[in-house]
Amino acid sequence: MNPQSSVIEYKCPCCSAGLQFRGNTQRLKCDYCESEFEIDAVVAYNDSLNRQNSTDFNWNASNTQSFSDQEQSEMNAFLCPSCGGEIIADITSAATFCPYCDNPTIMPSRLDGLMKPDAIIPFTKTKEDAKAAFLNLCKGKPLLPKEFTNRQRLEKISGIYVPFWLYDCNGQLDGTYKATRVSTWSDSRYHYTKTDHYLVRRNASAVFQGIPMDGSSKMDDTFMESIEPYDYGQLITFNKAYLSGYLADKYDVPAEAGNERVKQRVSQSFDDMLRDTFLGYASVVPTSKQLQVQHGNANYVMLPVWILNTRYEGKLYTFAMNGQTGKMTGTLPICKKRAIGWFALIAGAVSVLAGIVQLIIL
Repeated sequence: MNPQSSVIEYKCPCCSAGLQFRGNTQRLKCDYCESEFEIDAVVAYNDSLNRQNSTDFNWNASNTQSFSDQEQSEMNAFLCPSCGGEIIADITSAATFCPYCDNPTIMPSRLDGLMKPDAIIPFTKTKEDAKAAFLNLCKGKPLLPKEFTNRQRLEKISGIYVPFWLYDCNGQLDGTYKATRVSTWSDSRYHYTKTDHYLVRRNASAVFQGIPMDGSSKMDDTFMESIEPYDYGQLITFNKAYLSGYLADKYDVPAEAGNERVKQRVSQSFDDMLRDTFLGYASVVPTSKQLQVQHGNANYVMLPVWILNTRYEGKLYTFAMNGQTGKMTGTLPICKKRAIGWFALIAGAVSVLAGIVQLIIL
């Protein structure tokens, strides 16, 4: 059997059902017998089962040929250890569910070698938290269609570990700016305005840690940026057991692809830091900026994300929630009838106000 066809399923020591990682307890739980276990204990238990069940046989196969490297790279079939069903997974998938018995499975070969993450932030928010955040996002939206918040419209809610690159680097900025100061005064005859012009220079350096970039081409970068930030102080050593019960992808965007993103974020950070140094000026306009970034480490990590999909009037709406902090993002539909009604109401109010002003002037 091709080594890629092996998967890992963490079994319950009590009933042998598949275990899932629970973010609210940080433990593995069995949905069948309701037992909960520490991760280290389950990993040790499953390792002992694998050693007991392993048997080496050497068979002489006749008239067989090996698959080519290209053929092997295109094989994405895995066997479920619980029911023996075949799991077809995308080439970047590292964790999924069996379509036959619904048990969570992990493809360890997808995480071997250079693909193994340096660290992971486990889920702390549950599926119910994601549902509640979605409904809370819909509250107080007068133009939102009433039927959109129907719970049955949430077609799919998936917990996904998304691959990220976290960049550490040093930055230095040398910039010049045109600035103005405006002063005014009056006498008995005139009102005076004086504008002074300045050429201001700033030089700054800083150390940056954990500049994030989504490492999966399948994920919407705008969504991933919208649910930032994560608390990177909660990063822990990667363990495959945290993937159980969730989907997971390995990166398909190399670390080198983040060079421009790092420069943009470093430049924006310098702008934010220097903003408070331009006190007393009426306006500040940059004329030139020289940015230098010294590359450091690029750490490969997995971060938790809840993805929610719902349909309304034939259109798919996707929402994303930070699986650590609960921050939710997404675009809501607008009820055309309500929008027209609100526009007419506002236009009417403006018309009445204009009439009152005209009456007062007359």
